[in-house]
Amino acid sequence: MKYKHCILAILVISALILPNLSAVAAYAADDTVKLKLYWPLGKKSLQWRTLTKFMDGVEQTSKGRVKFKRFCCGSLGGDMEGIEQVRNGSIDMAAVGVGVYGAFHAPINMIVLPYVFKDYAHVYRFVSSPQWYELTKGLEKNGIRPIININAGFRDLVTTKKPVRTVADLKGLKIKVGRVKPWVTLWSTYGAVPAPLEVTEHYMAMKTGVVDGIEMPPNNVYVSKVCEVSKYYSDIKVAWIGPMVSMNLKRWNSLPKDLQGIIMAEAKKASKWGFEEGEKQNNDALKIMKKKFGLVEVENVDLEDFKKEAAKAYEVYKKESWYNQSVVDMMRSM
Repeated sequence: MKYKHCILAILVISALILPNLSAVAAYAADDTVKLKLYWPLGKKSLQWRTLTKFMDGVEQTSKGRVKFKRFCCGSLGGDMEGIEQVRNGSIDMAAVGVGVYGAFHAPINMIVLPYVFKDYAHVYRFVSSPQWYELTKGLEKNGIRPIININAGFRDLVTTKKPVRTVADLKGLKIKVGRVKPWVTLWSTYGAVPAPLEVTEHYMAMKTGVVDGIEMPPNNVYVSKVCEVSKYYSDIKVAWIGPMVSMNLKRWNSLPKDLQGIIMAEAKKASKWGFEEGEKQNNDALKIMKKKFGLVEVENVDLEDFKKEAAKAYEVYKKESWYNQSVVDMMRSM
């Protein structure tokens, strides 16, 4: 009798375990995780080069268990469309402007406030820290898993009508800004007329006179060809920008732990490279634009004037529910 019970127990346990073991074996041997990743701008950008290092690194380190289908160049829309497609699962991953995520988790707005960061090393210390994840993890309530920030650069200004040296020069100028509320507040404080547009609309907006200027890093000005329809460049470094790489949360949770680890490790490697390379890329882009397209670098820009007037925008930010002075102080201190 005991013998029969033992046999029965063995059969029951086998029935429970063997299918799972066979599924694991089949996954390891045959299944490839295919991930769709989207970047809205061009392939010559610092950001795409960083993303390429990330995707290549994941594919190589995973020994082919992960393969990326790569989309770029406005093929799937602008920043907001990219985020929405990650949320609904039509694509797995996107890299779009970090400030745009503030529409889904407002405290992220603090990352893109004016004159928080001093240089690339300063930004990297923050975006590679646990504090960055604490600030961004609220996205998970919207089905978005933050992965990492990569570098674009600091937002400078290109204009068509006149050079901008001081805040007073901005009065009445229509300046393209991202669809990010703190930037609208800042440029309104500066006396400009902010025009929130998608990144895919930059060139035509400048060419047709919809806007008189755009604030973005030199590499982005060059890659988007905005330099062809701009005349003046003002080095004001008003805020740092960089895409956040994010992933559909359900898709992330479906991955084996070892693949999650590979994705995070390769994301950190690529991000570090982008921050180390960023200053050179932006400086090189500016040199090319000056030489090839006649872009005029404005001399004697009064940076302290821009910083002083930006402080007035902070009086508006402090009234917002998402603003936390201790978080801003923490970012600045890093």
